[in-house]
Amino acid sequence: MPPTPTAKHFENKKVFVSGGSQGIGQAISHAFAREGARVAVNGRHKEKLDAFLPSLPPVSSGPHLSCPADVVDEQAVIDAIDQAFREFGDLDVLVCNAGILSESPSEDVTHGDFMKVMNVNVTGVMFCVREVLKRWLSTGKKGSIIINSSVHQIIPKPAFLAYSASKGAVGNMVKTWGLEYASRGIRVNGVAPGAILTPMNDTWANDPEKYEAVSSHIPMGRPGEPDEIAEPVLFLASEKASYITGQTLYIDGGLTLYADFSKNWSS
Repeated sequence: MPPTPTAKHFENKKVFVSGGSQGIGQAISHAFAREGARVAVNGRHKEKLDAFLPSLPPVSSGPHLSCPADVVDEQAVIDAIDQAFREFGDLDVLVCNAGILSESPSEDVTHGDFMKVMNVNVTGVMFCVREVLKRWLSTGKKGSIIINSSVHQIIPKPAFLAYSASKGAVGNMVKTWGLEYASRGIRVNGVAPGAILTPMNDTWANDPEKYEAVSSHIPMGRPGEPDEIAEPVLFLASEKASYITGQTLYIDGGLTLYADFSKNWSS
C-alpha cells in the first residue's frame, strides 16, 4: 500500500508574517506554507519579497502574496493588512516578526537611534496587531497572533538599551492583549528566541572565535536554527495550543536558565 499522505495542519488557512522574507521570518513563512497555509509575506522591499515568494511551497488555496510595507509607517501597514484581507478574504494567523537592534553604550545613545528601534519593535507590532484585531472583532473571527520577542525580554543586554526595552515592552503587550481578547476567542502569544543563526547575528555567527564564545554561554552548547523557532510558532498558532494565551515561550537552548550557575560558585 502507498504511504498515507502527511496531514497538513494549516490547509486552507491564511497567514500574515511581518518581516517574513529573511532569517526567522523566512523560516516561519516556509513552515506555514509547508503545512498548507497561504502566506502573505511582509517586508520593506518589494523586489526582495518578489524574489522570495517563488521559493514558498505552493498550496491548494491559491498563490502566496507579497505585502511590502515598512511597519513603522502606519498607513503602509493599514494598506498591507487591507491587501491581505482583500486577496485572501480573511486571515487566521498574524505573526509579528519584524525587528531591529542597535548597539551603543547607554551614555551615548541618541534619541533618534533609541526611537528607531522602539518604532520598529514596539510601535510596528502595535500597528499590525491593531489592524488585524479591528477586522477580526468586526466579524467575530477567532484567530491567533504570535509575536517574536527575545530572551532580552527578561535578560539585560548592556549597550543594547533600546532593544532590551523594546522586547520588555513586547512581553507586556502579549500579556495585555492575551487578557483583553481571551473572552473573544483571540489568542495572543510570544516566542523569545535566544542566539539564533540569522543575518542579524552574522557579526558573531561567521567568526569562529566569537561563535565559540557565544556557544559557551548556552547550556545546550550551540546556537539555534531559524527552523527551531518556526516550529514552536506553528504550535502556538495551531489548535494544539487552543488553551494557551498571553504567554511567551522561551526558545533558547537553556540560556534563560542562568547558565553561569551550572556550577555552584555562590554558596
